[in-house]
Order: sequence, then structure tokens, then C-alpha cells
Amino acid sequence: MKKSRVQPPADWHAAFDGSCSPNPGKCRIAGILRHAASGKTVEWARHAGEGDSSDAEYQALIALLQTLALHCQPGQSARIQGDSQVVIQDVLGTAPRPAAVLSHYRAEAQAILARFPDWHLHWVPRHRNQEADQLLRQPA
Repeated sequence: MKKSRVQPPADWHAAFDGSCSPNPGKCRIAGILRHAASGKTVEWARHAGEGDSSDAEYQALIALLQTLALHCQPGQSARIQGDSQVVIQDVLGTAPRPAAVLSHYRAEAQAILARFPDWHLHWVPRHRNQEADQLLRQPA
């Protein structure tokens, strides 16, 4: 029997995704933010310069956090998901070896997260991050 992982309740649910084509190459990022009580949804997808997949994923997370900062009221909580273990472990400080090349992204993401009193960042497999992935793959 599988154990169920219960997610903490949150005012905002958010997901991000980033990709490059080729890798390294042109980056594209996407995010979706949904208010649990009202259903208000903010979603976006856009190009994000050149880089590799870690650049794209980190840029997507940072853009999502910036969007969340615009909409989240004081005292509200956020549950944030993404399918990049590298980025999520790096931000949370659980990576076996933090990548020095990502340190500027890590610092920016952590600084934005510090503004929120109650947040939960977690990894999900790609198939459970479909909304953000579908936004990412829409034609520009």
C-alpha cells in the first residue's frame, strides 16, 4: 500500500516550468498561479534569452515568485511546485553539491521567498506538472 503525501493547505497554488531548445539554446519559461478560495488564475509563458535547462527552470521559478509577490497578501501562504529537482534542491539547500554557477539564481529566489511567511516548495514528476508544461509548449 502506498503512503499518501498530504500537501499542506495554501492560499495560493503555483507551478513553474522552463526549457531550452536545443540545450543549451533558447530558453522558454512558464508559470501558473491560482488563488485557492477565489479561483483567480494568473498564467504566462514567454521567451527568456539563452542558456541551459537549469537557467530556464530557475528563471521560471524566479518569474513565478515575482508574480506571486504581486498577488499574495500579507499572511497568505503559497504551495509552489516544479519538475526540476536540480533547482528545487538547490533553492532548499538539500542538493548534494550546490552548483556555483547557479548561485546568483539561488540568492534571488531565496530573497523573494524570504518575503513570504508561509511557503512550501516541492518537486513533482513532470506528468504532475502538466499545466505549467502545457503553457510552456504553446506556440509563442
